[in-house]
Amino acid sequence: MSPSVVSRRVFPRRALLGAALLLPLGACQNANLFGKTKITTLSPRGDRLVRLIQNTGTDNMMAPEAPALMGITNEGRDIPVRQLAGENDSGRYVVSLVNIRKIHEFIFHRRQGDVLILHQSDTAFARLQSVRYPRNGKPSVITDVAFAEADFQQQLAFWFGRIPGR
Repeated sequence: MSPSVVSRRVFPRRALLGAALLLPLGACQNANLFGKTKITTLSPRGDRLVRLIQNTGTDNMMAPEAPALMGITNEGRDIPVRQLAGENDSGRYVVSLVNIRKIHEFIFHRRQGDVLILHQSDTAFARLQSVRYPRNGKPSVITDVAFAEADFQQQLAFWFGRIPGR
């Protein structure tokens, strides 16, 4: 056999072997198996709420206990947020804009008696986690999905009424 025939056979085999080795890595990346967080895009209403908070809100720090249950951590330190507050007949509502993981996230919260109810949401307003934080106690994840979703929807309705450009 001449050397040119051998090199023609070796190259396609090497290319095939290389492709076979890299193919599973590409599949893992698309299947989100490496623990990467899903990056969501802003909804038009979410974009308007982000701008409203950035333009009229105030810088504040949140205690790290409740956000830690939501997966938002700052190595044990307080969480920097930009907050906007409002009131109506049913109480005081607060929305915090968190950008600690390099994506915008909302934390909606309001007080019910001696308990603070917090809901983590992405900018498309999908509820990700809900936490109950008693005044003299430790925060805990709300396991009653119906209660959490109803309270989250009530808080969203409050803020949707205040977002300009509806």
